Amino acid sequence: MRITIVGPGALGCLLAALLSKAGHQVSLLDHQVSRAALLDRQGVCLVEGGRRQVYAVRATTKPAAIAGSEALLLCVKSADVVSALARTAPLIKEGPLLVSMQNGLRHLPILQNSAGAPWALAVTAMGATLAAPGVVRFGGAGFTHFGFLKQAADERLAVLVELFNAAGMRAGISPDIEAAVWDKLLINVGVNALTAIYDCPNGKLLALPKARETMRQAVLEAAAVAEARGVKINPDPVGRTLAVCRATAGNISSMLQDVRQGRDTEIEAINGEIVRLAATFNIPAPVNEQLTSLVLNISTSRPGG
Repeated sequence: MRITIVGPGALGCLLAALLSKAGHQVSLLDHQVSRAALLDRQGVCLVEGGRRQVYAVRATTKPAAIAGSEALLLCVKSADVVSALARTAPLIKEGPLLVSMQNGLRHLPILQNSAGAPWALAVTAMGATLAAPGVVRFGGAGFTHFGFLKQAADERLAVLVELFNAAGMRAGISPDIEAAVWDKLLINVGVNALTAIYDCPNGKLLALPKARETMRQAVLEAAAVAEARGVKINPDPVGRTLAVCRATAGNISSMLQDVRQGRDTEIEAINGEIVRLAATFNIPAPVNEQLTSLVLNISTSRPGG
């Protein structure tokens, strides 16, 4: 299957490596000319269990150079979805299956209004850390849920799921992808901002009583919003968040990676979105509001922020 991955961040590079390893024709579409040239020349290096393996990929900033893709995996940050859709417009016109893999919720109305192609959502628990451009550390083979929100199903999604499984990535089609989106959002709400604030791996939060209590309160606020929206979330969102924290103890969250690299974070699409939605239901969300403010302050106080 010809697959184009939009965005060579941690997740994008991980998928490129694993799918290339399985023998698929993988291209990376980037917006940075120099980085695309580097990846096209050196490939993607997967670091797993102390082993390093390089996989050749086609990397470019020019959609015309990688025409004919059967699937587009959108692996950019939620704030970059609009610009990514504009860049990939020539590819989208060809009618591939577009799969959105963002955290949070803010990308959903954008896709509904302007995707321009059959699209699906993917929610993954796979861990990945970008050590350098094109060098990704595999942090754990979590499950990936695929599904359609309200649009008609497309048989190509089942093919893509089979490819993921054949490539060693556990995946399946979810009958309620909205619930899967929210289940991951609740975990992100409880973990990501706190790792950025405390500058620590996921598991370190479990040893900090104040952080654990803040996590609990933030998740419960988000769960109240989900329930108000009628979403069928996990019955024990706090317990599940703690369990994921333990299972990914050594992982560096994507938000902490962004802070350390001086990049914009997804705080507005995660905790900030909970604050916005809570207000529409008159649900108090002071903890998520505080976490949003703290991470924004960290981001703006960094050099160049």
